[in-house]
Amino acid sequence: MAAKVRGVAGVIVDGAVRDVDDARSVGLPLLARGATPLTARGRVVEGACNVPVEVGGVVVAPGDLVVADASGVVVVPWDRAGAVLEAAEAIAAQERRWWEAIAAGTPPIAVLGRRYEDLLRDGDRGRG
Repeated sequence: MAAKVRGVAGVIVDGAVRDVDDARSVGLPLLARGATPLTARGRVVEGACNVPVEVGGVVVAPGDLVVADASGVVVVPWDRAGAVLEAAEAIAAQERRWWEAIAAGTPPIAVLGRRYEDLLRDGDRGRG
């Protein structure tokens, strides 16, 4: 509740957390590697604020864009956000076309005809 009241948009933990149900009940997104009934009191101390940290082997700096859902977490340096957003929108548009074609009855092999990983290679932004 304290995090929510202070305006925290969400919490990402490179470890286990407790009180997951409580976080959900106040609408605070909470992503972690697992859950535990053990408290962090007496074992965890805040070392610094507004400094780069490493989470899951990725350095996250103040101001970075962090996008997360149940599938995972992506960290984008703020100065790359525009380019990453452009690429993500192109991929999402192509995926929508694939979903529509498959929903209309086109066999997935005909729709996906090439590897998903090739979507952004050679300047291709999801065409074809």
